[in-house]
Amino acid sequence: MEPPVRRLQPTVQRFGRTRGVRRIAHLGAVVATALAVLPALTPLQPTPSAEAATVPGTATVLPTEDAEPPALAISEIAPRAVREKDTVTVRGLVTNTTDAPLSDITVRMRYNSYPLTDRDALERHADGSATEPYQSGPSATIDTDLPPGSAISFELEADAEDLNLQGGFGVYPLTIDATSGQEGELGKVHTFLPYTGTEKTEKLRVSWVWPLMDSPQRADDDTYLDAGLATELTEDGRLGRLLTTGAQDGEIDSTYTGPTSVPDDEEATESPNPAASPSASPSASPTEAPDAEAQPGPTPEETPSPADPVPITWAVDPALLHDIQRLGESSYWSLSNATESGPALEEHEASIDAQVWLAHARLWLAEDPLLAVPYANPDLPALLGADLTRDAETSVGLGRSTVADLLGREADTELAWPADGVMDEATRDFLYDNGATTFLLDESAMPAQNWLGRTPTGAAPLELPGGEEGTALVVDSDLTRVLGADTHTPGSSVLAEQRFAAETAMIAAEAPGTDRTVILAPPQDWNPSADYATGLLDATENLPWLSAVSLTDVRTDADTAEDRQGLTYPRKAADSELDTDHLERVRSIRRQVRLFNSVLTEDEDPFRPAVLRLESAWWRGDDENAGTVLDRVDRAVQESKAKIHVIPGDPITLASKNGTLGVLVANDLSDHSVTVHLSIFSENSERLSIGDYTKSMEIGPGGKTTVYVPLSATVNGRTVLHLNLHNADGEPITDEQTTIPVNATGLGSGALVISGVAALVLVTALTPRAVRKWRRDRARSAAVAGAGPLPDEDGPTAVSVDGDEDTMHHNGRDQTSTGRDGEDAEDARS
Repeated sequence: MEPPVRRLQPTVQRFGRTRGVRRIAHLGAVVATALAVLPALTPLQPTPSAEAATVPGTATVLPTEDAEPPALAISEIAPRAVREKDTVTVRGLVTNTTDAPLSDITVRMRYNSYPLTDRDALERHADGSATEPYQSGPSATIDTDLPPGSAISFELEADAEDLNLQGGFGVYPLTIDATSGQEGELGKVHTFLPYTGTEKTEKLRVSWVWPLMDSPQRADDDTYLDAGLATELTEDGRLGRLLTTGAQDGEIDSTYTGPTSVPDDEEATESPNPAASPSASPSASPTEAPDAEAQPGPTPEETPSPADPVPITWAVDPALLHDIQRLGESSYWSLSNATESGPALEEHEASIDAQVWLAHARLWLAEDPLLAVPYANPDLPALLGADLTRDAETSVGLGRSTVADLLGREADTELAWPADGVMDEATRDFLYDNGATTFLLDESAMPAQNWLGRTPTGAAPLELPGGEEGTALVVDSDLTRVLGADTHTPGSSVLAEQRFAAETAMIAAEAPGTDRTVILAPPQDWNPSADYATGLLDATENLPWLSAVSLTDVRTDADTAEDRQGLTYPRKAADSELDTDHLERVRSIRRQVRLFNSVLTEDEDPFRPAVLRLESAWWRGDDENAGTVLDRVDRAVQESKAKIHVIPGDPITLASKNGTLGVLVANDLSDHSVTVHLSIFSENSERLSIGDYTKSMEIGPGGKTTVYVPLSATVNGRTVLHLNLHNADGEPITDEQTTIPVNATGLGSGALVISGVAALVLVTALTPRAVRKWRRDRARSAAVAGAGPLPDEDGPTAVSVDGDEDTMHHNGRDQTSTGRDGEDAEDARS
């Protein structure tokens, strides 16, 4: 017999045409008037930007286009685990996303009376590729038109006995669809109905790994790839939600940045200022829960008891903790829109949210098991294969010291989580050499045996070097995918929680008598809504077929030791490793870093964290961001080296044989002292030579020193001095040299005396000759003018002009002459 059809009088909540996420609530009873608004509505899952519930009876304004609600959204499926005497209730909302009014709207339930046979069948129903369920369940009809942009809530109810579920404990397919007279199908949702019946279900152990991880947020230590991390640390941000939800009874206090100092004779729990520390707040301290009578709240069946939270193992990346710490220390830079010369830099103030988040993490992670990946989650197979083992070792050491410094405790060194949950034998051996004996792996690294007809347990023995036996904790990848679902759209959180319940129920029903453990590890960049993350922990605590255990308590079982194949390194993982081009650029940057480090006075390596971030497995397949990080770190190293430099001087004129040149060497680094060596050479050492000078010097942060260099010129002229700074091994710090032109213009006082005497002799010898020439020139000028001959110093001479020649008549003989015979000819030659 089909369940009776329940007819709903329409209850409409009118929305404007604005798009976005709608926060809706619903009353179980439907009002009689068609246009009346519900006094209260069942809340749908909001986006992080729309946390506040709407006021009953008012419209919800949608903040963004991207969050437009679906035509059909499910707000509640209760109970999650259906027993024989339960009433199944499905609540939700129909939204008119068209441009015209909708009429004759019907919402109905379809199901099968027999359970799904396996997890593959469950997957096919979820993605809509399976045959639709054929059994008719309850339906609801809306008799009034639904205007565009308006939404109406619905409720479907059926007694479990009336559904006539035949298969007992298992997972039954469930489909909810909505149709209208004009548009036909408006929307369809595929979900599940886990049913326990009257049977006592076997417990399936589950163990949670709760990730606080992300890709590297910085390039060099002061420059972030974007400004998003500060937002993620707020109470509504991704990392803020993960921290508070994982703490289970925690609530972020925006004023808390660390424990207050307490006198030695007082206990920490007797703080006079409860607001100063979350541990003094009832919401943050399991030992100070409020009185149940004075503070009515959820029953133990609805939420875990504060004294008995779901055990989780925190997984952290020390590089992310380091990024958060730097964010809260002082102002920092982020890369913004690109320009012709590369990304621009935008300055930000220190983040108070970062200080608050880190203080709460230090408090709430103090007692739970803690797993830490090496610093920046390096691509270990790629590094070990490229002979960068030293970097891999540094990432392990830096990761452990960072966790100890920032969280005030040490991570469990026996737990290891290789990148993407896969590793080759070299990576296994490396992690084992660094203390790991238990490895968190993806199931592709240790697949189930082909003959196994059920989900194997998550714990399996793993062979280690030297005949030792370790443990592989194999994560269920299908559940990882379910946990990573997008739950920030209306109704998505409820469906994801129901899928989680269905998956775990299906695993439990596969082999009820088998003792198994399922490892639950969400994606490392997990971004659940707050309601979804909380709902998962509630489901873990309350679903009758689940039993939560700590990861550190999971052990292998000899009876299931053969359920999985041996360690496998998937070809897909090998192909995705950091490629040769990326690692070659890393090597080039490392060489420049080594040169920079070689002149630091202290044994320092300030760029080591930045280099390790370049080697992160997060850059697999992300060439764009990887290139940005490589470019920025390379530039930062070059800029740091350039801060140790010779200050260029003006061209020098050397007016004597010897002189002294003052060379100014500067260290513009604000945090480091340097020891550098100055080398100078002349382009023409025969013309200009360099004497002895102080070649090695130590310069403090922001300091300068002057080196006095003796010069000696042997020949006048120009030459160039080349100056360079290098380390103790003679390697130049930078490729650029400083040049100073030198012009030698004098040979000294002795040379000046000699030159002066020579000039005096020359003047004395030439003066009489100049006087005689001047007299002859005057005589010729007078003769040409008709003034008659002028007396010659040797006696009178008759002079006549004939053509261009002067003909001299002397003693009856004619001679052609251009002056006095000997002297004038010599003057002409000269």
